[in-house]
Amino acid sequence: YQCLKTAAVTLAALKQTICKALRCYTCMGSNNADCNRQGSKSCPSYSDACAVVVGHDSGVMKSCSYKSFCSQANSQGYRAPGVRVYCCYGDDCNVTSFASLLPGPNYLLLFLPLFFHCFFK
Repeated sequence: YQCLKTAAVTLAALKQTICKALRCYTCMGSNNADCNRQGSKSCPSYSDACAVVVGHDSGVMKSCSYKSFCSQANSQGYRAPGVRVYCCYGDDCNVTSFASLLPGPNYLLLFLPLFFHCFFK
């Protein structure tokens, strides 16, 4: 009986670990603090990354994402000058905007349709 109980507890813990949804900040704001005030949410089960899309003067967008989107954004380069995509892979890891790393003009709004197309296809 003890062995069965231990196995049940182990399986429950494993299920919780495997099935636990990633949490990411999901917001749009004029700056990092404005965006973060909107909070973080549990991602859909198919999301495996958190993303931050930043334009130099155009604000910050944070979202649940996919590793494949992040790889594509990094390998193919960014389609709009001054826009950067950063991805991370742990709960609420996209709390930082990485804005201090960004040069360039205001192009975030031009990049949003591409981001949503890749994320929601």
